[in-house]
Amino acid sequence: MKVYTKTGDNGETSLLDGTRVPKDHPYIQALGTIDELTSHLGKIKSQIKEEQVVDELHYIQKRLIIVMGIVAGYDKAEAESIEIDIENIERSIDDYESKSHEFQGFILPGKTPLSADIDIARTVARRAERLLITCKGVEGVVKRYINRLSDYLFMLARYIEENPILNLETLNLEVANQVIEMVIKKAKEKGIKVVVALVKEGGRPISMQAMDEAFVISYELAIKKAFSAVALQMGTHEIAELVKQGADFEGLVSMLDEKIITLGGGYPIKVNGKVIGAIGVSGGSARQDIELAQYGAGLFGRG
Repeated sequence: MKVYTKTGDNGETSLLDGTRVPKDHPYIQALGTIDELTSHLGKIKSQIKEEQVVDELHYIQKRLIIVMGIVAGYDKAEAESIEIDIENIERSIDDYESKSHEFQGFILPGKTPLSADIDIARTVARRAERLLITCKGVEGVVKRYINRLSDYLFMLARYIEENPILNLETLNLEVANQVIEMVIKKAKEKGIKVVVALVKEGGRPISMQAMDEAFVISYELAIKKAFSAVALQMGTHEIAELVKQGADFEGLVSMLDEKIITLGGGYPIKVNGKVIGAIGVSGGSARQDIELAQYGAGLFGRG
């Protein structure tokens, strides 16, 4: 089967019932715009590292194909299932809104390249919605779905703007400081005083910050925890089992002049399965340090 048919060379195409219409017919305009939106979502999906967002966008792309079928006159029985999709999108909107700061007034797109792409997709969704209004007989649920999708893309763009580290694959000073600031914010919520340190893949320190009134000993411990986590590519609380008497790495701590420690609070930072650095947190209880370190490492999305 050939891709080209030559039947549209004169600027016309066929509707479902076989009627020949110009390619600027309202239905063709709407279908083409939804197709355009699907492609924009594909570009966005290819840039995002956070698995939850990737899965959401992939599912939305598949549902947009169903929406196109409904608009074209196929799959009308699928219209009811779109109601469930609207509910799912609304839950995602609420989730991203809860993770973002309140905003007021007009949002100027372009804070990050990725959020700008998402805002472009949002405007395409709005255009698709306007075009669907000109299509007589299109189910209202389809129009509501596209409307809600544009709201979803708006909130996703804001979420990405406030969490740019979610989509980076390397560590540098700017990113390290962003991670530390977010971990310290979480520590403040818990009412604990900590020191947070980040190291690169080879164990070289990138940045370290201490909260006021944090224990002096926490400075050294935070660095050692981060070094230990990146050196053995696991949480420091997991290393304890490997170095105890009779275990595979018994005596490792003393052999390395106590550079490796087993106190909880060190955690490797992974992107797509590769360790790109580690975070060390010290100042709270073992459990609190572990939770904060895991939170900081988890900011990078897909591990």
